[in-house]
Amino acid sequence: MRRLVAPAALLAVWLMLWGEVSVANVASGVLVVGLLLVLLPRLRRTPRHRFHPWGMVLVVLDLGVRLVLSSLQVIRTVLAPTPARLRSGVVAVPLRSSSPLVATVVADLITLTPGTLTLDVRSSPPEVVVHVLGLDDPDSVRDEVAELEALVLRAVEPIEEPSDRPVVEPSDGEGTTS
Repeated sequence: MRRLVAPAALLAVWLMLWGEVSVANVASGVLVVGLLLVLLPRLRRTPRHRFHPWGMVLVVLDLGVRLVLSSLQVIRTVLAPTPARLRSGVVAVPLRSSSPLVATVVADLITLTPGTLTLDVRSSPPEVVVHVLGLDDPDSVRDEVAELEALVLRAVEPIEEPSDRPVVEPSDGEGTTS
């Protein structure tokens, strides 16, 4: 069933682009989706993340709050600049997830928020480098990004790859069990 989600989503996008559901549009969509699956084998892979709709709702609500609050803060800085409000800096923030998707979503959400800009995303060790307007405490920036990452992880949970699972050595029968 999971293998049908990506092709069905692609077909739905195809039909939305054409603006109507007709036999010709469905047939051509099935043909295009089939070609994409043949030409782009990555689309056939099993998903590496589990999507949680309620978690995504929380991310969107949090983004709305951050947009309003940071917009007000930037407006205040523009209308009444002070050295403290104009102080900016760059903060490296470690991420607890090594998922490229999670890092990308976190970086995009940071950049969408006025007064902050993601400068770099690193994979080893996983971290984002953020430019902040009105920087007074780098630790508070790290805490906010950690909260944001936790919200994103509630929305798109990485699925553990089989090769990432610990190897359990077979027992030789000696020893105790609890």
